[in-house]
Amino acid sequence: MHRICIVGAGITGALTAMMLKEKLQQISIIIFEKSKGTGGRMCTKRSPFGSSLDIGAQFITKTSDINHTQKRCYSELFQTGLLKPLQGTVEGLDVSSYSENYACSCGSGSIVKHFLQLAGCEILFDHKVTRINSSHNKLKLLCDNNSSHEFDTVILTIPVPQVLQLDGITSFIQNGELGKLKAVEYCSRFALSLFYKYNTNFFDNLSWTAKYISENPVLRFVSIDNLKRGKQHELPSVLIHTTKEFGKKNVDASLTSVLPVILESLENILPDMPKPSDMKVHKWRYSQVEKSYSGNPGCLVLSTFPVLICGGDGLSFSTFEGCILSAESIVKNFTENFVT
Repeated sequence: MHRICIVGAGITGALTAMMLKEKLQQISIIIFEKSKGTGGRMCTKRSPFGSSLDIGAQFITKTSDINHTQKRCYSELFQTGLLKPLQGTVEGLDVSSYSENYACSCGSGSIVKHFLQLAGCEILFDHKVTRINSSHNKLKLLCDNNSSHEFDTVILTIPVPQVLQLDGITSFIQNGELGKLKAVEYCSRFALSLFYKYNTNFFDNLSWTAKYISENPVLRFVSIDNLKRGKQHELPSVLIHTTKEFGKKNVDASLTSVLPVILESLENILPDMPKPSDMKVHKWRYSQVEKSYSGNPGCLVLSTFPVLICGGDGLSFSTFEGCILSAESIVKNFTENFVT
């Protein structure tokens, strides 16, 4: 049986696994994920009090110019109730007349889990790939837990800088491609999660459920997450994203050192906001793609025998639709060129 490893259990990895299994039911797919859970940047955290909050992607923007596969994915999510219209007002949002915004009713992480469930493949958590090399027409992966694994095909859906950090990866990349991969850029941000174990009408009295903040050196976005998803009955949860400039300047700083700065800026913007019962800060080193791979091909075939493919939003667009395009490109390349 042809064995495939997908590195990364984010949205691109989940979509790729689902599409591959639909076309080639006889293949064996295993997903390696470095963390303890799925989702990647579509990540939903739960508080000790039962509420939840999206710390990465905040909502999904559906554009009018979409292909058949994108329409099918949206239809699936609408039918299952995982996507619903974004509730309330998003202040400062640049609204296009050709787009519609949707919130993930159960959190953005539920969308990734949905497609992974459809794929029905095995996921190995706490498996961070550190090295890749070719041996006897197989690709051998070494993980940070000292386990090693061999596959016929490896598909990398992690951020491009993480791909380039893999020991042995440069032996698969041609010089022209290496320069283009190195040119891919991501912005960095910090995400602050605030959870409450009590109800308060402070957030109900705001004129917005989410807000883009302008002319602030630290904060860029704030969202009342439960209200954004139409969950007025849930305990309040608030998400704050910093600016990319602050993220870039402090990308190597400790979480404890940036937390007071974020809180001080938040107090200046919302001085009467009640103190949370619990808070957590998270660093998104690779938050969104600033500069994608030249031409946005969706994927890049690094090796044809054995097959090594690189995909993800770094080779497409840093949106849900862009990740669908990348997964579609990966599957198209694999099935048309490497399946007999």
